[in-house]
Amino acid sequence: MSRLAAVATALALMACSSAPKQISERATTDVVIDPDGEMPTLSETVSFTAAGHSVPATLVRPTTPGRHPALVLMAGSGPTDRDWNSPLLPGKNGSAKLLAEALAKRGVAVLRFDKAGVGDNKAALDSVTFDVYRDEGRAALAMLRARDDVAPDRIYLAGHSEGGMHATRVAIEEGTQIAGLLLLSASSRSMQALILAQLEPQLRAALPDRADAELAAFRAALADFIAGKPVDPTKVTQIPQLQNLLASLTNASTATLARSMIGWEPVPEVAKVPVHIFVYNGARDIQVDPERDAKVLAQANPQAELFIAPEADHVLKHETRTMEQLRGDLMMVQTQMNAETRTLDAVTLDAITSWLIAH
Repeated sequence: MSRLAAVATALALMACSSAPKQISERATTDVVIDPDGEMPTLSETVSFTAAGHSVPATLVRPTTPGRHPALVLMAGSGPTDRDWNSPLLPGKNGSAKLLAEALAKRGVAVLRFDKAGVGDNKAALDSVTFDVYRDEGRAALAMLRARDDVAPDRIYLAGHSEGGMHATRVAIEEGTQIAGLLLLSASSRSMQALILAQLEPQLRAALPDRADAELAAFRAALADFIAGKPVDPTKVTQIPQLQNLLASLTNASTATLARSMIGWEPVPEVAKVPVHIFVYNGARDIQVDPERDAKVLAQANPQAELFIAPEADHVLKHETRTMEQLRGDLMMVQTQMNAETRTLDAVTLDAITSWLIAH
């Protein structure tokens, strides 16, 4: 998407912010949303049951009377918790917590939860399957539908990064029971393709003479793993970081789950979603590419709308550094994702609000 087109899209969506607080004709008369973010809110710890285990969650909701639109947030990859914090990264300034609190002030009840095996969710990872994540998402939606302060025809689902995969699967199962799907920094490529795409520039920069051979060996190992063949990371590569990455994927306790996820293709699945879709990417995202990922996802479904935030990163935070600067120090970028000084991107927040108003 060109910069001019991105700006035009941004202006079109931002224009919705001046719409009346009544969010649509389809909603009941007491459903309101406040683009100025001035509603009083309450954050409470809740839980629900999915796939035979208890799922701990946080609900942030407006305290003003009436039925409000609601949103379920599904977290990204690895040990990412309900706030989008991870023990692998420093800091506790997670974007999901920031987004939930900001949207609640605008009138949207937001439910976020610890997925299986992460945070306070005690589901045993060796028993987790691909479908467990889908089941948790559906149970979260069911919990919101049972509340008398939520508008049942205005419940949305959002998945961030890898969470976009799980949210898409939930949306296909839910059909028109949900009002819309938000894909936030989600990839259009399989995890297999995305891993290789992220490895390639790092290998070419660090080991230019060996990059082709290392990539070929890693690609072959992933293909063997998906096919159910045994993979010994120490025989694939002598690079410790690559060995650790392969070992994490092929670990016997989680291999069944990883094998199901790594070959899943997003584009044909997004095409099956029967409701409106908000496809979002930050232009300063060094993990998921707006052109190769967000634009492709948006083209997969006629009900999808694309939004590129000009100065936002992978975790929806404001980022003013150039892509060249960011790529020059990938480690620093990763360690600063949840730094206390970082804030949610205001343009991103307005765009999400505007889309919720319009749909």
